[in-house]
Amino acid sequence: MCGIAGIISKNKNVTLDKMEKVLGTIAHRGPDGGGTYIRNNVGLGMNRLAIIDTEEHTIPFSNENGTLHLVYNGEIYNHEEICHKLRKNHSIKYNSDSETILHAWEEYGLEIVKIFNGMYAFAIYDEKEDVLTLVRDKVGEKPLYYYFDGSELIFASEIKAIVEVVKPDINPKALTYKTFEFCCEEETLFKNIYCLQPGEALIYKNGGITLKKYWKIYDNLIDVKDDEKQIVEDLTELMEDSILLRKKNNVHNFGCLVSGGVDSALVACISKPDFIYTGTYDINENFNELPYAQLVAKHIKKDMVVVKPQKEDYLRYKDEILYHLDMPCTWTSFNMFMVLKRAKEDIRVVLSGEGVDELFGGYHRYHLLDHDQKIFKLKAMEKYNYMIQKYYGTPESRYARLINRNINQFDEDTNRYLHELTTYYFSKTESIIHGMGIVDFYTTMQVLLKMSDNMSMAFSIENRSPFLDYRLVQYAFSMPDKYKIKDGITKYMIKKIAERFIPKEIADRVDKRGFAAPVNLWFDWNKNGQYGREQYRESVYADWRKIFFKDADNNSDKTYSTN
Repeated sequence: MCGIAGIISKNKNVTLDKMEKVLGTIAHRGPDGGGTYIRNNVGLGMNRLAIIDTEEHTIPFSNENGTLHLVYNGEIYNHEEICHKLRKNHSIKYNSDSETILHAWEEYGLEIVKIFNGMYAFAIYDEKEDVLTLVRDKVGEKPLYYYFDGSELIFASEIKAIVEVVKPDINPKALTYKTFEFCCEEETLFKNIYCLQPGEALIYKNGGITLKKYWKIYDNLIDVKDDEKQIVEDLTELMEDSILLRKKNNVHNFGCLVSGGVDSALVACISKPDFIYTGTYDINENFNELPYAQLVAKHIKKDMVVVKPQKEDYLRYKDEILYHLDMPCTWTSFNMFMVLKRAKEDIRVVLSGEGVDELFGGYHRYHLLDHDQKIFKLKAMEKYNYMIQKYYGTPESRYARLINRNINQFDEDTNRYLHELTTYYFSKTESIIHGMGIVDFYTTMQVLLKMSDNMSMAFSIENRSPFLDYRLVQYAFSMPDKYKIKDGITKYMIKKIAERFIPKEIADRVDKRGFAAPVNLWFDWNKNGQYGREQYRESVYADWRKIFFKDADNNSDKTYSTN
């Protein structure tokens, strides 16, 4: 696990000073050394967090004849299997997935990533062909951002590294942020800085870039027999194997984040970690998951580290969280930040339960959609409009601002995004549950993954998500709807599997909530109503702008409001 960065220019040489500025900004991602490769107009750099291979190496990694150069962030869990096949034609020196990527690339090129099982973002420069290729994993666990202005390409694991040398303006095309609280598709809040998408590669050649989608969910579905018993067995086997893969590879001490819900309890009870961590708030029962987390710890006979963040902690670390996130959002990340801050004392690897809600119909809106037959009679665009208005427009939802707002009133970029999203995803399936799941998979879940990565790497901790093994993703979107929601029970199949592993009190829960900081109570949202909420949000945006845009106070047009 590492922080990677690079620069390739059409017209000028790359300097060591510029590379060091970029890498210095993300030094927290790799405290175990690093290095740079600079050749005329090309520069690659890496800050290394050693997990699998703890030996010292020359960084970036290069092949035997020095024609391929690699910087890499992530883990290839099946690299030993791939490496075994490569030994026929290559000299393997280290127990390193980096070495596996290089040799596999020599043999198969981009096609090899289709069989990689892992989370990864890497860049390979082919010195002989003068081609730079950026690759991001199928699911999007590991981030990769890039800046391109027609003459220079800069990439990095975090946006702040690019901002350090580019100094961009706020992106006027990212207006969807106002609606969704995240940027849709490749756009970020920074002008000319883009997010490489899950399952996507970028090829820089002859001064231009080409984007190639090498993996899509709907192109990789499998045959799943309509048999509940068989599906339970298949999913159980996949989950256990996924967790086993994420436990091995020289991980001597690892932890598990437990919230008190089914998802994290499953991971903890199957993996049996060395440490269990939970965060809780004792402000009221809606923010206290501790009793359920304690049941997990008792079940697997492990002591649990309990973190109780306070309002004072939030005020102290708010700007630091904003800096690490690269985006104006704190309340959903604060608990994770505080828990991982404590976990840093014990571990370098942590397992978590991200992805289940999107894969297996966990959100309440899936239950509502399952019982609303009217939606099946609507066209794609109408479907989305209908869902937005009816199911996202609840007072507690981040989509509440969409109530009484017509889709046609959105800005041009938002309308374009919604049209493309619905036309593509809902045309791929007759299932509204699957269609909505894919929408969430490529939107809301990507923000959750960004938060998980940025918060964990702020403390040089690698966060692994067993439920996001691409085999589980394929299976989840291939199985019939009726096994996601059955008899009014969301995540039905996950709860069936959970009965084998976790305490019954957790498996049967129907009251699990999202676990964000209680800022609504700390900052008197209930007292001041919507105005107080929006006032608080606006203060967060203002703080974010002060961190990344030094002239924010003097330019009212740069104000990014959710109103």
